[in-house]
Amino acid sequence: MSQRAFLAEFDADLHWAFAGAGMADNGVYTPPAPLPPVDPDAPPPAAMSCSVYVDRDTQTLGETRQFKSGRVEVSYLLAAMAEPPRKGGRLLVDGDTYINDDEISNDGSLSRWVVRRG
Repeated sequence: MSQRAFLAEFDADLHWAFAGAGMADNGVYTPPAPLPPVDPDAPPPAAMSCSVYVDRDTQTLGETRQFKSGRVEVSYLLAAMAEPPRKGGRLLVDGDTYINDDEISNDGSLSRWVVRRG
């Protein structure tokens, strides 16, 4: 078994256990609309269910002691998605809507994004 396959299976098991304990969520992800030119007869991007971790109010301290607070980060379980999340994609989870801004990590199993409220 490859490391990527192991991580995907391991992360799926962890998410299942954490979701049962209220520490992980299932949501609905909608990819961003395609960039022009777009076929006017093309259907809009389809929403898909996804498994996520939402970390609210994360903090970052930098080398020169800069400080950021109130940041929200979302980790998507990639094996549970039909396609990977992209910049501008929208996530509806637990009554909140988030929009993906920047991917900050991706180990092939989890894709972690800085998001903003939508």
